[in-house]
Amino acid sequence: MAMTSAQIITEICDVVGKSTTASAVSATELQVRVLNYLNMAQQRIARAYSFNELKTIKTDSVTVDTVKTYPLETGTNNLGLTGIKDIESIRLIDSENSRKLKRWSYRKYDKKFPYPENYSTDRPHMYVRYGDNIELFKIPNDAYTLYIRYSKWATALTNTATSPDFLEKDQLLIAAGVLETYLAFEEYVDAKIWYERYSGLLYDAISGDSTMTDWDPLPEGFGEGSGAVSGAPWLDPYGESGDPLAGYP
Repeated sequence: MAMTSAQIITEICDVVGKSTTASAVSATELQVRVLNYLNMAQQRIARAYSFNELKTIKTDSVTVDTVKTYPLETGTNNLGLTGIKDIESIRLIDSENSRKLKRWSYRKYDKKFPYPENYSTDRPHMYVRYGDNIELFKIPNDAYTLYIRYSKWATALTNTATSPDFLEKDQLLIAAGVLETYLAFEEYVDAKIWYERYSGLLYDAISGDSTMTDWDPLPEGFGEGSGAVSGAPWLDPYGESGDPLAGYP
């Protein structure tokens, strides 16, 4: 099931028991107001978790010789990203020496390299994000292609029959939209009920996300100190005492 924005808006209006054309004091119809609340709901969901459908990759961003700072979306030498929430990784692709760039905090970067221009230009090996820009170090000495994985904010919906970026999350979008609507109406008793419903649906959606499906964790051996598991954990769960009744009433 994949509901359009118009269908979701109608459902939210029905849940709160009002007509889509009900007018506010300003004469704004409810369906217009609910569209705003629905977009606020999308922001709420995206802040809580970056689902797979909100992740993308840009493979044609390019550095400029001797240029240190790059806007993420707009401006001179921008990287061409759209609706960015956070950068997941950046790879410098070069036939001679491709590499994953390390991300540094700006405090560490400023302390270690207070004036990057003092250093010779070269292939960058690290980056710093500050605001809507990134700084590369070393400062590039050529045009290098960057592969950028990033999570983004959901695209703002309109009143037309547009489909949300979120996939198979109609219940979650409706619950979050109803919550935002009740909060706007100052109906706090109903808002509390729908916050609990929203929270449960959000937990279910995160639990069903497949981000880690192909993950291969490395097992670790048991330690021998405090906290080690004994050979008979039902007798001595902490492995700390030879007394099988230790810790039991």
